[in-house]
Amino acid sequence: MWLKQVMIKYKDTRWMYLIIPYNASTGPLSTLVTLQILSLGGNAINVAYAISLSNAVLIPASILWGFMADRMDRKKQILLSLAGVSIPLVFMPFMNSISLVTLNYALITFMSTASATPFNLLIMESVEKKHWGSLFSRFSLFSSIGVLLGLVISTFLVILLRIDQIEEILGFSVLATLIASIKILPKPIITFERTAIIHHKESFLTRMRHLPMMFLHLPNIHHFKMFSMTRLFRKPINYVPLLYLGIVLFYISSGIFNTVYPAGLYVKGLNKSEVLAVISVGMVFQILGFRISSMLLESKDEKGLAHISLILRGVSYVVLGIFAQLFLGIPIFISGLIFYPLAAGIAYAIFYSSSTTLIFKIVGERRQGTGLGVYSTVVGISLFLGSLLSGYITHYISYGIDFITAGIILLFASWIFRYLEEG
Repeated sequence: MWLKQVMIKYKDTRWMYLIIPYNASTGPLSTLVTLQILSLGGNAINVAYAISLSNAVLIPASILWGFMADRMDRKKQILLSLAGVSIPLVFMPFMNSISLVTLNYALITFMSTASATPFNLLIMESVEKKHWGSLFSRFSLFSSIGVLLGLVISTFLVILLRIDQIEEILGFSVLATLIASIKILPKPIITFERTAIIHHKESFLTRMRHLPMMFLHLPNIHHFKMFSMTRLFRKPINYVPLLYLGIVLFYISSGIFNTVYPAGLYVKGLNKSEVLAVISVGMVFQILGFRISSMLLESKDEKGLAHISLILRGVSYVVLGIFAQLFLGIPIFISGLIFYPLAAGIAYAIFYSSSTTLIFKIVGERRQGTGLGVYSTVVGISLFLGSLLSGYITHYISYGIDFITAGIILLFASWIFRYLEEG
């Protein structure tokens, strides 16, 4: 009876509203940092270095903060994360070189990673298990609304202010969220370890959506033998390595495209406000896409959905690449408003939901630490490689070829999921 009363105490989940201003402050950052680097005289390679360093930081950050989540008070780790994000943002106006902006953005990424797991565990520790599903759904919705709100506000602020001034405002927003969190965040009496996340589908999907890496323990070189040629071409043992390979190609492609897409829009004639507007519309469709994907997963096969979504995303990338190769100005804006939401909104949401569900099933059936460690490592490396490649493809060839390359990689990944579906 006492346990039930304790859990009812934390049914007050007002703290989840803190996610909205926090994500509103961090959601637009990659686009803002891209525009800031270009404003400082940088090019596609400079942007790629900044995003690549940020992606490279994700692996050690995921390992460190993941292990800390099992040892540190949830509330204290979230507060530390908020403080670590707000301070670099507030000092952005003093970052007057591309190198300083790049390092500062990497620090923000490192510190923001600290809150990913504690927020998930806080949900699980705050209410009874039967309410987890609805609470994780609300958490994801609030996160998306926050990102969208940040993008929309930035779209208008960029007309009046410099990029670094907007980032400073976002820093003070995180600081205000930190102050509110001291009062509002609960300190649950029941404590779960990270392993609890991978036993509940909604918690796993939510955690991987915010940070697609999670280490229960560090993998060693022997765990990667699953990618040997002898396994890749033998059914049914090739299912897991081929699934991982398809997801690897997705993240490489995403790195190649997403790293320089905002820069491509700007270089091809759009102003900063128009660039942010295109990204904002993509976020609107992503929110809708996650609503659609949850309904589709109830009646459709995950592998088939992944296959179709990759084709949609890949074709959209190719079309955007063709427009970038041939046009400037208004055609770039119109194509961005049509095909970017299809790729980054609808297709992304469906692929994420279906592929992460497949990973959840694998993690639940096999040695959890090994499978998740290998998956997280290859995803982190893929993001890094994709973002690094994008700068060189764009700088030495063109933005159009970069986008088309990303699309072709996705079409090949779709073939892999088609092969898995037939298996």
